[in-house]
Amino acid sequence: MAVLIATATAIAVLDSNTDAASKNRANHTASDTDVPLIPGFSASAGGSTTAPAGKNALSSPRHSGSTSTASDSASPGPSEQGSDDKPVAGTTEPSQTAASSKPPESNPVSSRKSLQSVNYPNRYWHLSDGFVRLDPVDSGSSGSTKRDASFKVVAGLGNSNCYSFATADGAYLRHRNFSLRADRNDGSDLFRKDATFCPRTSPYTGAVMLESINYPGRYLRHRNFQLRLDRDDNSQLFRADSAFRVVNGWS
Repeated sequence: MAVLIATATAIAVLDSNTDAASKNRANHTASDTDVPLIPGFSASAGGSTTAPAGKNALSSPRHSGSTSTASDSASPGPSEQGSDDKPVAGTTEPSQTAASSKPPESNPVSSRKSLQSVNYPNRYWHLSDGFVRLDPVDSGSSGSTKRDASFKVVAGLGNSNCYSFATADGAYLRHRNFSLRADRNDGSDLFRKDATFCPRTSPYTGAVMLESINYPGRYLRHRNFQLRLDRDDNSQLFRADSAFRVVNGWS
């Protein structure tokens, strides 16, 4: 009798453990157990959102994030801006949803595009006094403002699998002293590299991060509404500040 009781008890314990394991597996999502796919780029409220197309946009690995810190990396807080100009709620936590399929591969796009901030969606890359800022642009903006907030996305001057951004007057966006500005192509290898950025997966749906090819680990991000190259400090703020949606150009 003692043997039978012990056997029954052991079976009950095994059944209980099996049920618990099954429940745990059932509660896991694909992102808990699987390597996420490179996300696609979904439509935004402001229009059709399109990532720079091409091989690199599909095959670039997820950026691993650096452990280095940047003591002055914070964007301006609400007190430093107008009362209507605040980060969008929800951008402090990146999206955890992986796309179910990859976008189709195609040649680099040639139409003009605008780059929209994820955490300040009313602000776009805008050329001002030779430098690129994150400025408000809307349907009521002047023609010159819309033109200076629209860029031609072309194959990278320093790496054809990456991208360069041309202005309306034929200059290119390049980093100098880690600030993003517009300059004429002088034909040098340095210029080609300074003007080339590779798209990397952003944790925000429909967004992309842009990494410098000659300063690996540095990404374009806005700080005080100025576009510059900064190291990834692995913070939620950095991820939001360096996430941009490539949308139809304002002009």
